[in-house]
Amino acid sequence: LLLLDIGLLVGASQRDIGALVGIDAFMIVTGLVATLTKVVVARYAFWTISTISMVFLLYYLVAVFGETVSDADEDTRSTFNALRNIILVTWAIYPVAWLVGTEGLALTGLYGETLL
Repeated sequence: LLLLDIGLLVGASQRDIGALVGIDAFMIVTGLVATLTKVVVARYAFWTISTISMVFLLYYLVAVFGETVSDADEDTRSTFNALRNIILVTWAIYPVAWLVGTEGLALTGLYGETLL
């Protein structure tokens, strides 16, 4: 819903919004498989796939939606840039938290993972 809202804010096409939401759904499903799988190699393989999907998603958000919003008024561009930057920073933390947390390498406990 967050990506749908930001797509509607910038006036992106249904195709672009659908592509972004599709990448997001794929990222979520592969991340879920990574968490639920008990085979260690498969866990990290699905984590890698999910993280690569997230990188594509963030690139799409910056490149495609950034180009779309360039024709919008200043308030819309400013709002989009602020929301995009919040998404970029907060979403980039998640795969690192998964990797160092209890699901991944267990370098931090559950409380540290939750804090991240």
